[in-house]
Amino acid sequence: MKKNITINLLGRLYAIDEDAYELLKRYTDSLRSYFARREGGEEIADDIEARIAELFDELKQGGLQAITIEHVEDIIHRVGRPEDMEEEAPSQDPSRPPREGEEKPQSEEDGEATSLTGGRGKGQRRLYRNLADRKLMGVLSGLAAYFGGDVLWWRLGYVALFFLPGGFVSRMFYWSSWHWGISLNFTLIILYVALGILMPVAETPEDRLRMKGKPVNPQNLADEVSQPQPTQRPGEGHMGCLGGFFFIVGTLVRWFIYGMGIALAFTLLAGIVALIAVMTMPHTMIHESDPTFWQFFDANQSLLLTASVLSLGVLLIPTYCIIHSFFSEIRMLQPMGFRQRLAFLIVWIGLFIAAAVFCTRLVGQIKEAEDKSWQIRDEQYRKENTHDGIFYKPDEWDFLSERGWRVLRADHCDRYTSSGQYYTGSGARYIDTYDSRHRQLFTIERTEPLQPGTYRLTACVRADGQGAYVYAFTDTLAENGTVYQTEIPADDNTGGGLWREARLKRDSIDAYVTPNPESVRPDDYDYLRAIAEANDGRGFGWNRIALPDIVVKKPTLIHYGVSTVPSLTGHTWLGQWFSACDFELKRIDDKKK
Repeated sequence: MKKNITINLLGRLYAIDEDAYELLKRYTDSLRSYFARREGGEEIADDIEARIAELFDELKQGGLQAITIEHVEDIIHRVGRPEDMEEEAPSQDPSRPPREGEEKPQSEEDGEATSLTGGRGKGQRRLYRNLADRKLMGVLSGLAAYFGGDVLWWRLGYVALFFLPGGFVSRMFYWSSWHWGISLNFTLIILYVALGILMPVAETPEDRLRMKGKPVNPQNLADEVSQPQPTQRPGEGHMGCLGGFFFIVGTLVRWFIYGMGIALAFTLLAGIVALIAVMTMPHTMIHESDPTFWQFFDANQSLLLTASVLSLGVLLIPTYCIIHSFFSEIRMLQPMGFRQRLAFLIVWIGLFIAAAVFCTRLVGQIKEAEDKSWQIRDEQYRKENTHDGIFYKPDEWDFLSERGWRVLRADHCDRYTSSGQYYTGSGARYIDTYDSRHRQLFTIERTEPLQPGTYRLTACVRADGQGAYVYAFTDTLAENGTVYQTEIPADDNTGGGLWREARLKRDSIDAYVTPNPESVRPDDYDYLRAIAEANDGRGFGWNRIALPDIVVKKPTLIHYGVSTVPSLTGHTWLGQWFSACDFELKRIDDKKK
């Protein structure tokens, strides 16, 4: 059962079913749009409607009660034929077709009239988005209609380019930049969105004819209007495997964009609220929260306000466009026209350029303020961690001061301690300095009181070059200029005497054959094994060295440590780093006594 309606055509009433009315309306609207650009086009359209009314009268006289879509299709094709229009066109007015019985006037614009009525002129192909065959925005379908080829291959080509790995694209274009593939994908997305904004939509039959490259004339308009137009939305109806794939991808992309629009809307709202709050907050309140920042805010208030407003404007336009697209997707709003989209794009580009300029200036001001603030904080930090004219990192100061060490000189040293390569492989901290350019001049020293007797100083040390010495002297020896010193072996950071000794002892213990090996192992077996197995069994280059015995005849102070300063050691430092730990000053009993 179909619904019938009554229409008024040139003062006459006709009963027509709903589908036939929609087809007739599309045809008359397309004809008026087609003739609107020509002189006298309104009269031509009126004459065509009069001809349609005459044909409707013929149907009523034949006893027809209601006009159906088949009758309208037949009338459209009869009216749309060039020969029919020539029979009905007037001869006195060159702006409209001659009427029946009149001759067509000859004029300089005869060629144009022939194209208008006869359709012999060749149509010029135009680029449109084809919403009738879209998966996302109809861009690829429009490109296929303009350049030719099956739209399926256009879609497959786009997907193939999008998923090409960056390395493959780099080899194709002889570039080695790993991010070229990412740049290509981003460019494809931006290009698709830009074309979706700039390309007009083929909405009318006239647009669809131009998209196909067909001449826009009454006959082609009649054929185009008579063709059934898709009424279902993308994804409805039967789809093949590839069609389903593109529908899923398009749907995911669309809803991802809508999700981005919602996120942008919340971000925009939060930005507006924050801007209003900051601009209206009392100064007495804001200066108490962060005086440094608010001093910068007061000095650059106009720049901050301008950059913020422009940035919000840059967010506002895409947010509005995405939300508008969403509501048009669910058919609550009409899609934007081409001119509206183009206007939004131009305004957005202008806002983006202005925002980029002001934000660049703002970033420069922020960087300058941060540099000044960092300089002030760094000066304060160094002042708080400088002891006896030497700057220490807090953790290094804690470690050295607890053990009585003082740095006397530290030229070209980026650190005073380190960890990670202790000779047992544990994370113990030890004295360590480094300079890649071999320029370091470093002296670290500890002082202890001594009673009369004989003492021996030992330490665990390593180095990657010659010129680092462990030294010791007492106040009484210093009067005579006597300094005991021993050079640190330059075994680098593998092997070392400690490692070789531990490995030999471990292997000797392990080689002892007994039913219960653990019963014959010494108490320091685990300690020896840790040294032997450090650095995957290669050692860390540590050696245990001892200074000549120091004889003390009366109470005094002993000073000992490590140095690479030639004025103290008498030798030039040739390495980049050295390490030292486990200093032990032990009194040796006099056997003769």
